[in-house]
Amino acid sequence: MRRLLPALCGTALALAMAPAHAAGNAENGKLLTYTCAGCHGIPEYRNAYPNYHVPKIAGQNEGYLVNALKAYRIGDRQHPTMVAQASSFSDQDIADIAAYLAAQKAQ
Repeated sequence: MRRLLPALCGTALALAMAPAHAAGNAENGKLLTYTCAGCHGIPEYRNAYPNYHVPKIAGQNEGYLVNALKAYRIGDRQHPTMVAQASSFSDQDIADIAAYLAAQKAQ
């Protein structure tokens, strides 16, 4: 056990210091978010079905965006349009999108 403790502590430290997700390229994210503005960029926009207010995503927390897009991609979050959009994104695409949107001024 005494030999394992330093190894376990080292592994725990490495995991704690590792980034939660890949670093995003905001320039590429800008290109990838072109269609997002069609819903998320319209003031007071409400989705037709199901009927709800579409949230603004500019200025949103980067980690939240990464987690949300990954959840849509694997089906843990359900919305037909978002599932379709997110299913085409790689992990790097998601990191790029999140980096770009998080850097934008909240509206």
